Amino acid sequence: MAKLFLFAIGGTGSRVVKALTMLMASGVEIKNTETIIPIIIDPDSANGDLTRTVDILKLYKEIREKGSSKDTGFFQVKLSSLDELGDQRFVSDNFKFDIDGVKEQLFKDFIGYSELDRNNRAFASLLFSKANLEADMEVGFKGNPNIGSVVLNKFKDSDFFRKFASNFEQDDRIFIISSIFGGTGAAGFPLILKNIREARSPVPHHHFLQHARIGAVTVLPYFGVDKNEQTSIDSNTFISKTKAALSYYARNVSGNNSINALYYIGDKVTNDQKGADGAHEQRNKAHFIELAAALSIVDFMELPDADLQVDQGRAVAPRFYEFGLKNETQAVTFDDMAMQTYDIVARPVTCYALFRNFMEYHYEEISRDRGEAWASNGNNKLATAEMDSRYKAAIHMFNKHFAEWVEEMSGSNVAFRPVNLQKSGKDLYNLVNNKPAKKSMMKSLFHGSGLDNFVGILSKKEPEFDHLKNTQKLMALFYHAAAEVAQKEIGI
Repeated sequence: MAKLFLFAIGGTGSRVVKALTMLMASGVEIKNTETIIPIIIDPDSANGDLTRTVDILKLYKEIREKGSSKDTGFFQVKLSSLDELGDQRFVSDNFKFDIDGVKEQLFKDFIGYSELDRNNRAFASLLFSKANLEADMEVGFKGNPNIGSVVLNKFKDSDFFRKFASNFEQDDRIFIISSIFGGTGAAGFPLILKNIREARSPVPHHHFLQHARIGAVTVLPYFGVDKNEQTSIDSNTFISKTKAALSYYARNVSGNNSINALYYIGDKVTNDQKGADGAHEQRNKAHFIELAAALSIVDFMELPDADLQVDQGRAVAPRFYEFGLKNETQAVTFDDMAMQTYDIVARPVTCYALFRNFMEYHYEEISRDRGEAWASNGNNKLATAEMDSRYKAAIHMFNKHFAEWVEEMSGSNVAFRPVNLQKSGKDLYNLVNNKPAKKSMMKSLFHGSGLDNFVGILSKKEPEFDHLKNTQKLMALFYHAAAEVAQKEIGI
C-alpha cells in the first residue's frame, strides 16, 4: 500500500499535524495509504508547538501499536518515522528534520559573510538588513522568509533528503503544510516543492520524485500576536508578507504547474495569541483553521490517481480549493459544517469524546468496584488491574491532549465547539453541543440513560471481541459501543 509523506513546516505545520492526529485517533479514515510519515521542518527545535505535537505523535504510535486491530477505527492509521522505513530501519520516534548549522551561529556566520570580499559583502548587505545578518536562528526565522529561503535550501543536500528519496516509491504521495505569513513556512514550501520536482541523479528515485503526486495547504493569516517585549514579530506585516508570497507562488508554484492540488485557508486576523519569538514560549492555542487545514489532507488522499497526473515533472491539471462552512457563525458546531465535512468529522469526534469521557470519569471506578460484565468477563478482562499500566497512562495523556485541543479551539476567534467534555454520568449522551440525546420513557424505565445505558451496551458487545488481547479489546469494544450510541442515542 502507498505511503503519504507529510512535510509540516514551522509552527503552523506542527499544529495542523496535531489536528490531523486527533482526527485519526477519532477514527477519521485516510484513504489510499497505509502509512503516514510526518516530517516536521522547523529550525526552532525547542518550539512549544513542535514539542507538543511530537509528544502527541509518540503517544499515538504507542497506543496504536498496542491497541489497533481490524475491529476498531480508533488509532487505525499507521504513523511511522522516516528512520523506520527501508532495509536499515530501526525503532525511532524522530519526526524532525534538523538543519545543520542553525543552532550554533548567527545568519551572517551561516552565509560566511565575513569571508566575502568587499564587493560581495556590499551585495549581501543589499539583500539582508543588519538585523537579518545579526539574527540568531536558534528560534527560527522570526517572520523573515528571505533568511529562511537561504537556510532551508540546504535541505536538498542533506542525508535526510536522501533518506526520504530512497524510501519514496512510485505510488506514494506527498503533502506539504505551511503558513504563508511567517518566515519558515513561506520560504520552505516553494523550496521543498522545487527540490522534489527538480530532483536529478544521484538523488535516489529521482524519477519517482519528479512525477510525484503532490498536494499542499498554504495557511493565510488567521491569528495575530500581542506585541510585547518577548517578540519581534509584528502582526501588522502579515498581510503585506502574504501578498508578496502569493505573488511569488503565482509564478513559481501554481503558475508553473508544480503542484497537483493546492488548498488555501485563512481567517480574520485578531491578536489572540501571546507573542513569542520561539522556543518553549511559542505554544499557540489550537485554532479551528488548523482543523480545517488538516481536512485538506483527508480530501487530497481521497482524490483518485487519475486526477493527479504528472507529465515531465509538471501537474497536468492542477486543482485549487478553499474551505467553507454551511452557516456563517463565530461558534461552529457540527451542524454548521457543510455536509461533506460533517460526514467526515461529526461521528468520529463524537465517538472519541464518548470514549474519552468514560475513560476519564468512570473507567477506574466501574472496572474496579462494580464488577461490570464488560470489564470482568472473558479471557481478556478489561478491569483496571488487568490492563497494562503504561498503556492506560498513554491513553490518559493522549486524552489530556485531546481535551486541551478541544478546549483551546472553543476559544479561538472562529470558535469550534462540537462537544462538551465535562458531560458524564446520566448526562453523558448530552455531550454533543446543540444536539441533546433522544428521550424515551421506556428507555428511562428499563435501560437507564447516559452512563448506565452505555455500560449495558458495552456488556452486550463484550463477547464479540474476547478473541483480542485486552489492549485491542478495549479499543474495539469502545469504538463499536460509541458508534452505536452516536447513531441511535444521539442521532449523529
